[in-house]
Amino acid sequence: MKRASSIGKGMGRAIALSVLLFSLILSCTRDAYEKGEGTYSLMRADLVEAHVRNDSLIDHIITDDGDQLTLTIPRKQSWVKKCDTLYRALFYYNKKENKQAEVISSTMINTMNIVPVDSVKKGMKTDPIKLESMWIGNNKRFLNVGLYLKTGQSTDAKALHRLGIVCDSIQTNTNGTRTLCARFYHDQGGIPEYYSARTYLSIPLYNLTTDSLQLTVQTYDGIVTKRFAIER
Repeated sequence: MKRASSIGKGMGRAIALSVLLFSLILSCTRDAYEKGEGTYSLMRADLVEAHVRNDSLIDHIITDDGDQLTLTIPRKQSWVKKCDTLYRALFYYNKKENKQAEVISSTMINTMNIVPVDSVKKGMKTDPIKLESMWIGNNKRFLNVGLYLKTGQSTDAKALHRLGIVCDSIQTNTNGTRTLCARFYHDQGGIPEYYSARTYLSIPLYNLTTDSLQLTVQTYDGIVTKRFAIER
């Protein structure tokens, strides 16, 4: 099975992140509210791997908790470009009986492979971001990053954010373990910094051979460095 990634292996390619702008209108009757049976009363929000079958429809999702849920209605998404593929995505859904999911909303999440520093042809960019959180899912497959990008309307059609994860080195620790040391690449790309837009990205861990990953991020509040153990 092929695995889809919205980011290539080189940093020369422009990467435009999709901003997660959800407007969920919570409207239900008083009776439904009192019974806890409203459309959104049992709603969950999970980062998942969404499986696309041969007809380009998403038929099931695998959550970071390891649950595989069949969609009550197979879902068509404009961001699906390949069949027989797993896409990283954020799903809002109601969990039903018999391991089923009734989807309310979904969007693709950028998956960012770590690239070597010598692949950054135009120099390392570390324009600041607002870092919200970093965490590894329970299935240990991804390091997830929640962040805010400063954005605004630009007259330049080519202006866009460029993001990446760049490996600086692999260090051997005193206990014999190895740590991949990486930095967060961010080029503001000429976009005005008028307001903040929230987004997520996921870094695959299943293809790394080191024992831990250290990620350094330039934020508006200064440099943040965190280290995460890679469990297999």
